[in-house]
Amino acid sequence: MINKKRMLKTFLELVKIDSESRKEKKVADYILKKIAKYKLPYKFDKSNKKTGSEIGNLIIYKNFSSKKDTVVLSSHMDTVVPGLGIKPIVKKNHVQSDGNTILGADDKSGLAIIIEVLETFSEKKIPHLNIEAAITTCEEIGLLGAKFLNYKLLKSKSGIVLDSTSPDRLVIKGPSSDYFTITVTGIEAHSGINPEKGISSIKVSAEIINKIKIGRIFKDTTLNIGKIKGGSAINIVPGKTEILCEIRSHREKIINNILNKIKSDLLKIEKKYKKINKGFSITMNKERIYDSINISKNELIIKRIMAAAKKNNFKTLPVETGGGADANFFVKNGINTVNLGTGMREFHTKKEKLILKEFYKAGEIVFDTLVDI
Repeated sequence: MINKKRMLKTFLELVKIDSESRKEKKVADYILKKIAKYKLPYKFDKSNKKTGSEIGNLIIYKNFSSKKDTVVLSSHMDTVVPGLGIKPIVKKNHVQSDGNTILGADDKSGLAIIIEVLETFSEKKIPHLNIEAAITTCEEIGLLGAKFLNYKLLKSKSGIVLDSTSPDRLVIKGPSSDYFTITVTGIEAHSGINPEKGISSIKVSAEIINKIKIGRIFKDTTLNIGKIKGGSAINIVPGKTEILCEIRSHREKIINNILNKIKSDLLKIEKKYKKINKGFSITMNKERIYDSINISKNELIIKRIMAAAKKNNFKTLPVETGGGADANFFVKNGINTVNLGTGMREFHTKKEKLILKEFYKAGEIVFDTLVDI
């Protein structure tokens, strides 16, 4: 029922619009111009006051009947870098960039699907569930758009985020994520004149890192040390070092146990060096990035998606992931939301591509999920 040729054209036009994080206004302008003839109501929230984006999140409404349930569809407008001057190249089976930039299928493939669904329902007058399209900003820099979205603007109790790989994957379970920073404050000293008076924050950081198990801790738990910042000059015993880490798990108890073990080790190390100089210290600060999702396979939205996939001779299976998406914040705000793939591959790289067969299939699945005769 969807117009595949038009959906591809929309995608190609979208990826040519520069929209690295916090610079999404031109994409929003394009979307509103594209659907203007259908006179669909829309609102911008005020999330930009917290995200730093040019604009807030865009919410578009396509209602059919007050008696129908409402479902939110969501994709994000921003891309990672390098995302300026994208030149898409259409091959027989996929779309790619010219190799100098990303493609932007993450997540403009999802946007193109949402736009096509809105256009098709507006033109065909087919009975459908009420639709709220929540088009977010700043997803690529910490899911900020979804985090600060004004959920009072939504009535939906279920939703579909379009921001994953193949539509044969329906993400219904994902981990919580915490960032934590360990700050080691050592004692600076001149490295050539009186190094014995110093305590190297970098050396102590190495000791700390050696105590932390990284990688896959359990099947559903990972920990990564992603960045280390320290020192001021090559001839100064470093006085401050920061160790930036992330932990993800499907189980809150595991996150708490691992972080408590790290805190215990830090206290022991701090105590040892404080005996040398009371000015030495170690602190650890934690920030919750997103909460886990765990949607029951019995939820109606999942049954509708799987039925729509079957109708289109496609098999979509519920899966779990180790990553996070805007869906995590929709779930946190009481909307049972799953994440459906759009056909994107190797995203966040210059080798990114969009598999056309899967892109079209995802569009058909979303459309048929919402049909409600």
